Amino acid sequence: MLQWIVVAILVYVIYYLVNKYEKRLNDLTEIIELNKSEITTNKELIKKNQSKIDTNHEKIQHNRKNIDFNQDILAKLKD
Repeated sequence: MLQWIVVAILVYVIYYLVNKYEKRLNDLTEIIELNKSEITTNKELIKKNQSKIDTNHEKIQHNRKNIDFNQDILAKLKD
């Protein structure tokens, strides 16, 4: 008899978790659908600004080299 009570409790817990997961999934799907246009706009802006991103990346790499070079010079001057 105790085994059936445990099985029933486990079935209820699984049922509860599945329903909770499905509700959460439905909520997230609804949110995504409501923001679909904003998501598309953001993707287009990222594509549009990709050249600026690449340029900034190149400038960052250049500045990193300059900083490393300057730190080397400062280290040599301190010695």
